[in-house]
Parts: sequence; C-alpha cells; structure tokens
Amino acid sequence: MNLTYYDIEKTGHLVDEFYHISYSENALPFNIVMMPFGFSGFTFIYNNGQKAKIGKKENELKKLVINGQFYKSYNFLVEEVGYSCGINFKPTALHKLTNLDISKFTNKHSTPELMNNDFSTKFQVIFNSHNNDFDSLFNNLESLLLSFPLIENKNTKAIDNVIELIHKEQGMLSVKDLLAVIPFGQKTLETQFKKIVGLTPSKYMRIYRFKKLMEKYEKNKIELKDLVYMYDYYDESHFAKDFKSFTSKSPKEYFKKDFTLIKEALKN
Repeated sequence: MNLTYYDIEKTGHLVDEFYHISYSENALPFNIVMMPFGFSGFTFIYNNGQKAKIGKKENELKKLVINGQFYKSYNFLVEEVGYSCGINFKPTALHKLTNLDISKFTNKHSTPELMNNDFSTKFQVIFNSHNNDFDSLFNNLESLLLSFPLIENKNTKAIDNVIELIHKEQGMLSVKDLLAVIPFGQKTLETQFKKIVGLTPSKYMRIYRFKKLMEKYEKNKIELKDLVYMYDYYDESHFAKDFKSFTSKSPKEYFKKDFTLIKEALKN
C-alpha cells in the first residue's frame, strides 16, 4: 500500500487533501478498519475489488464514490491490484459546491446519482483522463472546483466560524462554547451544522479531538496516557469508549495490529 498526497495550490478554502493510493500484489488482501476523520470527499476507483462493509451491509466501490461524513468505523477491503485518487473536502465545502443537505451522505459511500448529474459528470471526466500524470490530474481538479459558484450565506459563514473555533481548540469545547460565537440558538446550530457539515456539532468535536490526539501520538510518540489527559478526557475509560467507537478496537487491540493506512493518514 502506498499513499501519496499532492499540493493544494489554489483551493485551500475547499480542499483538505488530494491523494493517490495504490495497492500492490504483496499487500493483498488489504483489510482494515477505517476510523472517521471529519471530512467528506470524492474517491475515484480505477479497478475492481474494493469494498466497504458498514455494519452488516457490504458495498462494492466502483468509479466515482461520494464519501460521506462518518461518526463510526467501517471495514475497508481491497482484493485486487489497483489504485484510487481522491479529494477530501473542508467541512463545509461539499455543501457550498452543491447546496445539498450533506447529512444524507452520512455513514455512506454513495453514487453520483444523488448529486446534480452535470456536476458529478465533470469530475468523472477529469478523473478518467489523467494519463498517469497525477500532478496534472489534481491541477485540473482544482481548476474545475474554482469554476463552480459557491453557496455562501449567513448560515455557511456562521458554521465556518464555529469550525474555526473547534479546530483552534482541537475539539475541546462544549456546544455552549459554540453558541457564544454565533447568532443562533442551539436548535438552529444543530440543524444547520448537520445540514452543512453532515454531523452534529458534538459528534464533529468528538471526532476532531480524537483525531488530533491520534495525530500527535503517531507523529511524536508521546505517551498515550499523557495525551489522554492533554486532550481533556476525564479518565482513561472515557478515552477507551471513544477509541472503541471510532476504531471498533480497544487501544490494546489497535496498537498490536498494523493499521498502515490510518497511521499514514494521521502522519500527513
């Protein structure tokens, strides 16, 4: 398995990551539990043999796939040699690009039919025409993204402000803290955040806090018990509960196994 990230030149307000990931014969079958990372995105899959299992439902992933926000883990399996390219969006970007209720994609890998056909077709054309030049592929995707008018209004601006605060505080906040910086009541905040981002504010904060903790662990190898308290977990049992929720493994099980894809993504 080889994961490569590409430079974001012009679309930093929309894109969190451009990536290319390949699977060689000696890595197969590749089977891993994927944790939520807090963003939606597109993946274009250039071969057969990639599957996602969410609960008891298994889906074969082909061509252009819309990756919704996830607040629980799922199993990802690759059985054939091949590769994928993709975009992970900033939290509000997919809504701004489509004006869709992003919560309808939550905990799913969806097909483009759920979107405007013209919108998704333009992405499929570019993904299909890379000719093994991935720098050009992502440059072309940036140009395409910049060609779309963005939905920006008081709601998207308020949610962007909330997300900026969540990121600044690394998820260590309460909903009450968020209400102090926006002109919304709690019900409106919950409704708009879920529509624009795909998750409730509380779920997004939990995921973001957990992700930042795991990033710090993978990059710096700080003692996990120190990180648990650094990231404001009341005790190790509360951390273990989040760990199980987001990875489907206990900390002991996770660190005994090779979760290469997750660890590479966390180091980016």
